[in-house]
Amino acid sequence: MKYFKSLNALLAALLLFSTGFPLIPESYATIILPPIEGPIVKKVSIVVPDLTPISGSFGDSRAKEFIDVLRADLKRSGLFSVMDRGAYSNKQIDFQSLFEREIDAVVKGDFKIVHDRIEISIRLFSVSQEEVLVGRSYEASESRVREAAHRFANMVMKELTGLNGFFTSKIVYVGKSGGARDLYLMDYDGKNVRRLTSHKALVLSPNCSRSGTKIVFNSDKVWDQDIYVLNLIPRVRESRLTRGLRLEQSAEWSPDGSRLAFSSKADIYVSNANGSNPKRLTRSSAIDISPTWSPDGKKIAFVSDRAGSPKIYVMNSNGSGLKLITPHGYNTDPSWSPSSKINKIAFVRVEGAEANIFTINPDGTGEQRLTWSSRRNENPAWSADSHYIAFSSNRSGTKDIYLMYLTGANQSRLTKGGGKSFPTWCK
Repeated sequence: MKYFKSLNALLAALLLFSTGFPLIPESYATIILPPIEGPIVKKVSIVVPDLTPISGSFGDSRAKEFIDVLRADLKRSGLFSVMDRGAYSNKQIDFQSLFEREIDAVVKGDFKIVHDRIEISIRLFSVSQEEVLVGRSYEASESRVREAAHRFANMVMKELTGLNGFFTSKIVYVGKSGGARDLYLMDYDGKNVRRLTSHKALVLSPNCSRSGTKIVFNSDKVWDQDIYVLNLIPRVRESRLTRGLRLEQSAEWSPDGSRLAFSSKADIYVSNANGSNPKRLTRSSAIDISPTWSPDGKKIAFVSDRAGSPKIYVMNSNGSGLKLITPHGYNTDPSWSPSSKINKIAFVRVEGAEANIFTINPDGTGEQRLTWSSRRNENPAWSADSHYIAFSSNRSGTKDIYLMYLTGANQSRLTKGGGKSFPTWCK
């Protein structure tokens, strides 16, 4: 027996849903199970042709933009082999031919222009089952076409891999202008950049809350490094949490957003979200910095040079149970995956002028190298479902933001122009 569900009215006010598509099967066996170790052996083979114009709406740049963004999203995930307009006639789907060519899925869509807006109807088909898996209709102004494409890409990824799409995510990063640094917000693919702060100072280590509504960071805007919080909703509003000559830095939100872990005077502290009631967790003559929370909030990883050079340690969130997990090399910049299913710590190993990103299990086993560049790859930051890592790299000559799958596969550059570092994912 088949079970069915109706299509959900899903998009924001600007993206309107049409109920003209057939009902969709409740369950569909995913074509691939993306690996969390080793190479991506099997990719979903999908055809994404141009949209078909109707009502005389030929040659519209918005239709091209929608498909270009959709294709780019799927390619950037590393989980799809994407074929475009030359793969088959968009007028009619020849499922038998596609099946013989081992194509897994196909997209079919059309569009028309109504006044100053574009109306897009698009569906995803399973080639083997010859049926619709998901379909949507969008009505969007020119400025929101990319958002519509990102949203449909999310649906395609969920249907065909079982993973939540990350294509509507935002990334906050530190951007350099002259000798100053400030925070910037962009779409995950580097588009729609927006400046968030005007400190014109040394701004470092932003961390976005799981809700995507708050960013904590440190800045020497007022004399030394202090911790600030930037509220994004309902409007951008900044507040300073710490004061005094204590060099507070590298703060990170707890998973539930109720606490902050940070470094102060070279020790690790935990406080309430507003900076009140700080509690000192480490008491060492060494430098302890860069705390990062486990997915359940019960443990904290951090960097300490108490063994002579910087290494990664893990302790309980009350400061007990200290354990060294990277005994070899110069290790820094830890970032614990938000997902307990992945439960890995990304970190940076420095070897001379080189810096590369690794992952390791919280107990110190399973170390895996993700980048192999002879330049500097730093600042790893996990996506919400922990299947992707954003990072900074100067491998192309300037420091920009890059993206890779959690195994290190499919590394791609998101920004250009240099001077960009410390990415953090926001919803």
